[in-house]
Amino acid sequence: MIVAYLLLAAPVVAALLFWGAWGWVAATVVVAAVEYASLRRSERFSARVWRTVGMTRRGRRERGIEIIYVVSAVSGVALLIGSLLRIV
Repeated sequence: MIVAYLLLAAPVVAALLFWGAWGWVAATVVVAAVEYASLRRSERFSARVWRTVGMTRRGRRERGIEIIYVVSAVSGVALLIGSLLRIV
């Protein structure tokens, strides 16, 4: 769970480092919001993953939420790396 919160912190730190470039700040805030929302929804899924068997409609939906979380986490880290490269 700590890793998830560190991944969530990546776009927030990137927003602070991009401060003044408002388009980039807006992009990092959107990524952080999507990541936070999908993390909240996927936590419920992770708690039940071992109890659920088979592919149900809800299972597909939860897998979609997991994919959205992974994509937003990768985007957040990419934005952090981009903001660090901008400083250097």
